[in-house]
Amino acid sequence: MMAIRNEARKCRPRRKFANVIICAMLPPSSFVRSFLTPEFPRVKPSFLPMVLQDRGEETENWVQLNTEEVRMPILEGEDSSPDLYGAIRRARKSKMPILAVIGRPNVGKSALVNRIAGTQSGGSIVADESGITRDRTYRSGNFLGRDFQLVDTGGLVFDDDEDTLFASEIRQQAMVAIGESVAAVLVVDGLVGCTSMDLALAEFLRKEVNIPVHVAVNKCESEKSGGLNAADFWQLGLGEPFPVSAIHGVGTAELLERLFESVPQLAASEDEVEDEELLAQFSYLGDVMKKNRREIQKEKDALRNRDDDDLTQEEINIAIVGRPNVGKSSLLNKLFGDQRAIVSEMAGTTRDSIDALMERPSPDGITPAVQYRFVDTAGIRRKNKVDFGPEFFMVNRALRAIRRSDVVLLILDATAGIAEQDRVLAQKIADDGRACIIVCNKWDAVVNKDNSTYEKSVKYFRMELPMVRWSPILFISAVTGQRCKKIYDLVDAAVSAHRKRVPTSVLNEILRDAIAWQPPPSRRSGAQAKIYYCNQVSVRPPTIVVFVNDPKLVSDNYKRYLDRKFRESLDGFESTPIRWLFRGRRVRDVLRDRSMMNGDPGDGGSGSNYPFPHAN
Repeated sequence: MMAIRNEARKCRPRRKFANVIICAMLPPSSFVRSFLTPEFPRVKPSFLPMVLQDRGEETENWVQLNTEEVRMPILEGEDSSPDLYGAIRRARKSKMPILAVIGRPNVGKSALVNRIAGTQSGGSIVADESGITRDRTYRSGNFLGRDFQLVDTGGLVFDDDEDTLFASEIRQQAMVAIGESVAAVLVVDGLVGCTSMDLALAEFLRKEVNIPVHVAVNKCESEKSGGLNAADFWQLGLGEPFPVSAIHGVGTAELLERLFESVPQLAASEDEVEDEELLAQFSYLGDVMKKNRREIQKEKDALRNRDDDDLTQEEINIAIVGRPNVGKSSLLNKLFGDQRAIVSEMAGTTRDSIDALMERPSPDGITPAVQYRFVDTAGIRRKNKVDFGPEFFMVNRALRAIRRSDVVLLILDATAGIAEQDRVLAQKIADDGRACIIVCNKWDAVVNKDNSTYEKSVKYFRMELPMVRWSPILFISAVTGQRCKKIYDLVDAAVSAHRKRVPTSVLNEILRDAIAWQPPPSRRSGAQAKIYYCNQVSVRPPTIVVFVNDPKLVSDNYKRYLDRKFRESLDGFESTPIRWLFRGRRVRDVLRDRSMMNGDPGDGGSGSNYPFPHAN
């Protein structure tokens, strides 16, 4: 600290320093990222509670961050007010209001969520049977330019009986959704009319819930009888019932208009709400605005219109897949430290794909926090056992989660070993080109473990899953939490490998060595593949194009040999597949472009270094 003050005194004749103390209940990394200068690269913030306020002393010449100090120099002739709004804009998070959709089973809650969110294809699973939705699922919506989130819940049943599965767990999930929402929509069935379950649920909402509740009478497509059917639900005592149709979209606009009028968080836009919260929290900003209102308004408009990487942190999509009852939902709950998904010993408990977003602070405090989106999927059974119906759509959601993910956590049962369905899923992950981490759950249930059990298990899984032999293996216990924290480091390494790009010169040097050790085999006719050069053309996954005289002459064994040699020579490809593309070129084209190729891979290198620079 004394060293920083001494440096500040040396710079005092040439520069002015902002006089601000940062003390806010926000991640300080975003603040300090705009304050740090190349002159002080060693100064790092700490994750301690802080409040941002104007110090008001012109004699001080440093910015104090709790017990640490960070200099923020301002050049002579510039505006003396620091870019405080820019720092706050980077630090504040998106707080979209949440609307809870609740109701008794089989009234059309998921269909209404899909209609409002515009996710009729690929949204929540809808079927003509009760109990499809069990966990709470979130969908993003937009109405009149204002963003919000919808949370779909399972059917609420207050009477626990043997016919209703997971009634208490579904109620718990619904209560969590109501607790984090600014308003609720009670969905009822207009064709059936008001039932005793609707009356019990409405009484519960009137007495126990302190947020606005609006009644949506579903299945009212008819203009003649829709209003008459909705009038029956005035007896719920929750205000005017709105006749809607989740399938046709009738009445959804009127329902959303009334919701936006009754909820202040929805009536104001997100930027207006955030500005009001910031003005209320940081009183010093009012004085700065009075001095430079026009400049700050221009800055705010520019910040809202530009696409800044600091403001939009990319999410890492992580799909959790596996056979039924291997512990996928248990792992999700352990990672989040909450009952995010319903867990039971019954196979097939999870029906729909569950998205859960987590933000993990960076270890150094300087780089932005990393956002992980975990997708818990339903257990995938063998294809011949899946009939067309709800389970068919569950499997499709799980396979779609694999395709749109960056990293796939393949959950295996350490006590049951490898099944044929595990091999099918591993092959699916490799074919889709996704980074993969093999997670062997229930390691605490393995009996008679000794010093050699771990090595034998790794060897067994490598031998049984050759299609993902490049994937790291982690043995965990979702019940006890053993080694669950190591998943984050493996995910970060897998994402880095999945997006890694290698220079062309390095690739061709490895290719020359591989050909020198083992030339391509020749066929009985005497034809032999001649490899000219290679180049990486894309990432996610890393894709390498190899130019040969005839792609048909390159056997699968030799392709696997090249893949193994490249992985042995390059670091960082332990968690991702490498996609190989072999393209044919005529001999005269190769001779004509020899100056561009830097020679053949086996002749030691010759020619120029453009555009395929090779190592000599």
